[in-house]
Amino acid sequence: IPTNKRGCPVIYEHPVPNAPKGLYKIGYDPIRQEEGTSLASICVYKGVHIGTVYHSILVAEYIGRFEDPDDIDRIAEMFADLYSTTIMYENEVTGVKNYFRRIKRLNLLAIQPDAVISKNVKHSRVARVYGCHMNVQLKDAGERYVKSWLLTVLDYDENGNPIRVIDRIFSIRLLEELISYNRKGNFDLVSSLFMCMFQVQEEVLGKEY
Repeated sequence: IPTNKRGCPVIYEHPVPNAPKGLYKIGYDPIRQEEGTSLASICVYKGVHIGTVYHSILVAEYIGRFEDPDDIDRIAEMFADLYSTTIMYENEVTGVKNYFRRIKRLNLLAIQPDAVISKNVKHSRVARVYGCHMNVQLKDAGERYVKSWLLTVLDYDENGNPIRVIDRIFSIRLLEELISYNRKGNFDLVSSLFMCMFQVQEEVLGKEY
């Protein structure tokens, strides 16, 4: 998407009726300044749901920028309403929380993933309640989580060959970013995917067996 374009939300799969809590997760990587060329990205992840063919996939995305960051926050808000879920965002950008506080909808922001942070960041003192503060350790974790997700076996074809998550990614933009991903580049959709993966892992780490 050219940096002078606003972009357009894309929906690959509409929400299932009466979706259970936690089925969908939203990752949001906002722009850090009103002037510049960086893009915001939002992705919607769908977990496992009995009775549906596709699971553990991205079902919607947005990437682009507006002159007013509130317009991008509004897209995240609409995705949260549509998929009945909350938004995990990179909370280094304080404007997101200010927007949702102003419209009295802080309940749409996901709680800080404490279990993920505790597992990956030693002696973390970050306590921002909402969202996640990205650092080197969490970027390491995000890369591991995404790799594990991509290689997850979803099904088998008629010849017994495994069908993995990477075989069912609808987003061309995400595939392009994953192919060329490196630490120094700016990979907006991968960054928002990290936010989704932190929520998935937070659920796994919080389960009692």
